[in-house]
Amino acid sequence: MKKKQENYNQFSIELETALKEHLFDQEDAVEAIVKTLVQSYMLESKSKVQALFTFIGAPNSGKHYACELLEKLNPKITHLKTFYMEQYSGGINDEQPFMMEVIEFVQNNPSAVLVFEDIEKADLQIQLALYTLFTDYEKNEVDFSRSVVIVTTTLLSALLQRKDVQKLLKSDPLQAHTFLIEHLAKEQVIVEESMDMAFDKKLLSLLNEHTLVTFNRLSLKALIKIGARSLHQMSQAFSKKNDVAIEYREFDAFISLLTLSLAPYLNARHIKQKIPKLMFNHIYDLLKSHEHVEKIQYEVSEKAKQFLKKLLEDEQLFLKKITRQHKHISLKWDIVVHENEVQCSIKSLFYTQEKLSISSHEDMHISDIQFKDIAGHIKVKEELTEIVTLLKEPKRLKKFDLAVPKGMILYGPEGMGKKLLAKAFASEANMPYVVVNGSDLFTAKNIHQAYAQAYRSAPAIVILEDIDIQGIVGGVISTMSVEPIIEELDALHQSFDAPIFTIITLSSSAEIPETLLEVNRINIHIEVPKLDMEARTFFIKEILKKPHDKTIDVQRIVRYISGMGGNELKRIGQEASLFAARKGLKMLTEEILLEQINIIKYGTKLENKHIRDIEISMSKTAYHEAGHAVLSYLLLPKIKIEQVTVAPRSEALGFVSYHNDDYIDATSKEDLFNDICVLLAGRIAKMHKYGEDGMETGAMSDLEVATTQAYAAIALFGMDEELGYINISGLDVGGMNPILNHKIEERILVWIERATQKTEKEVKRLWKAIDAVALELIQKEMIDGEALKSIIENNIPSIK
Repeated sequence: MKKKQENYNQFSIELETALKEHLFDQEDAVEAIVKTLVQSYMLESKSKVQALFTFIGAPNSGKHYACELLEKLNPKITHLKTFYMEQYSGGINDEQPFMMEVIEFVQNNPSAVLVFEDIEKADLQIQLALYTLFTDYEKNEVDFSRSVVIVTTTLLSALLQRKDVQKLLKSDPLQAHTFLIEHLAKEQVIVEESMDMAFDKKLLSLLNEHTLVTFNRLSLKALIKIGARSLHQMSQAFSKKNDVAIEYREFDAFISLLTLSLAPYLNARHIKQKIPKLMFNHIYDLLKSHEHVEKIQYEVSEKAKQFLKKLLEDEQLFLKKITRQHKHISLKWDIVVHENEVQCSIKSLFYTQEKLSISSHEDMHISDIQFKDIAGHIKVKEELTEIVTLLKEPKRLKKFDLAVPKGMILYGPEGMGKKLLAKAFASEANMPYVVVNGSDLFTAKNIHQAYAQAYRSAPAIVILEDIDIQGIVGGVISTMSVEPIIEELDALHQSFDAPIFTIITLSSSAEIPETLLEVNRINIHIEVPKLDMEARTFFIKEILKKPHDKTIDVQRIVRYISGMGGNELKRIGQEASLFAARKGLKMLTEEILLEQINIIKYGTKLENKHIRDIEISMSKTAYHEAGHAVLSYLLLPKIKIEQVTVAPRSEALGFVSYHNDDYIDATSKEDLFNDICVLLAGRIAKMHKYGEDGMETGAMSDLEVATTQAYAAIALFGMDEELGYINISGLDVGGMNPILNHKIEERILVWIERATQKTEKEVKRLWKAIDAVALELIQKEMIDGEALKSIIENNIPSIK
């Protein structure tokens, strides 16, 4: 008995040593594997299988390589068979062929390792078949007692990166085992565009009875060791067959640089394949270019060694740079030939960006945009900075017994910088991000894959852009379903060390789905309003980096672009520059910029030939717009006028535009009533000048809005002195609202009549100013706010 124990001890030491020599960064995994195997051999248990393992870890962390090593290094194992479970997915109705394939292999090779790779990809019926084959509670005639069964999964690989989970694995393996099984039971996968449980309950109960082995994500040092082993094997084989000596000075530095040059594709499998090919191609080219070479010597320059030293000192910084879209390391070689000897030196290395690549919703990005790079939005950036601080300093949350927030919603008009702010947030939080937008939002699989990628890179951010987008689903125009997002949020395994943070953008708070606002989902909502003066000034100064007239009034231009989004402001610069280039002009002028602004905001200016009786039409339009402008200036002084124009455009023959910065909805009864008067002033001023000929269809929109304003004041805001404080909006019956209809109609007519009388009185009183503004418009087509103020005040001295 003692002799037998000594033999197993020796077997244990030898197997563990051999596995650790080949399997890098997986000391704990090796110890767990060897311990379980030795225990099964020593106790000679009556379990149906020799041993059963569940290998959990990131892709290319060594799970399958460990299986290969067991077959190679364990004398009790003679064969290895891998079943790739992705082949057994998607609604398999008959599991018998699969079971027979397993049984037949074991009957022919009883002492084998059976590997079921990516078990979560198998159909649940196939998983149940595995339970039936290997559980002690089901009888069958096949002898698996010498078989080692290994199932592998990449699920929970991000969870394993959490510091609290790593600590638990060290301090309390039994509790960690239970913790991982519980989380595997909650995992879901996409099956034919719908979510399904990743594991069959019976199979999971079987795995729970046996050994779980967790694999670490490979470090740079481990990857370099893998590269070194591949390079040694290739060099020895080449030298032996070709009588060419290959020598490496400072081998560690050389193989490190060679391995890192494969970034961003740094994984064990890729390195094993690429390093030998890379060096063979290099040696082959040397021998082809230089005859009678007997020796090739490789070395690394001091400059390259210093670069490598800095790189390895901050592994996180290196990983950050290579995961930035399309970055990789390039090597610069220096080759010197001395008779039959070639000296190859890595002279230097540097980061470069690939010219061609494809980006998808699964790509992780690193943002280099910071809040300081974004003009304006001071209040928004302050709020976002506070949230970044919570993620960076979780003790603030722990103090109040709060969990890590799952995400936030940024809402506001299109083109105001929500997406840019989201990426700046990722940069400030020092977290990579993945983006899902456009048509990808309509597929649950895409959203799930984005979160899966975020888990693998945690801590990380998932940005879901414009979830209020409309698309065609099943031939019908509809908005996306938020159910896939809800499922991901509810399944989040949040931690203070490696959180997954979701940022959702949409155009309005009214569009936020109620289900997203429930407890333990998204509880941070930040409005991103229209661009403020600082942000608009920034955009104009960017435009004026192009050749321009130095007399351009920047502040005037900034006033004109109020309410415009970032994309529209970029268009101004592009289209103004294109116009100047087409006309052969030397610089941008204020007139060019203003015209491009008006084109984007109000449409292209119409040529005179498109308008019948252009002179009479323009004159009538001038008095119409002058009426609006003068009464607005006096009756609604809080709302600043940007410009008045009679230049006919595709959107209107003329208009008065206002500064969005100053515009507020009328709140008092007086403001509402005066607003109605301003709306009526166009037609009344035109009729004052032209009589009945001034009653034209152009006032249709004004009259519609005026009537709506009167209705709102009476029926919604409770401002009518006769009907009193009422609001009938909640009294709808079947889409109809008969309550007080007749009385409301009467009161609307009263309000419109009173407004008409006041407007006629004001038009007569202010006619000198209206006439002066109209004549100026006929002459110049457009008057800006400051010029309008001057004309009005010069013609009505009492208001100065």
